[in-house]
Amino acid sequence: MNNNYDPVERMISAIAYFWVLFFLPLLLIPRSGFGRFHANQGLLNLILGVVLFLLMRLIPGLRWLFGLLMLAYPIWGVLTAMRGETRPFPVIGRFQLLR
Repeated sequence: MNNNYDPVERMISAIAYFWVLFFLPLLLIPRSGFGRFHANQGLLNLILGVVLFLLMRLIPGLRWLFGLLMLAYPIWGVLTAMRGETRPFPVIGRFQLLR
């Protein structure tokens, strides 16, 4: 765990996990690698949420699983950002869409 990030930077990074707000760390703390990491994870969360939402409509029998994932990933992201950590999401976290 890295506690060198200031609380404001952590809070702004945590906001990135609330759907379309992934871009806020890019605007508010543009030089922060920590913010950029969480903005990227937030974008991945947004894309995953859209895909899971569509799958929920196509495969009604697995709605509970998709709903659980749609809840678990943002919680994971907010908690890691607030702790000052840069732990990628399981499975999808290795993709880097923002440079």
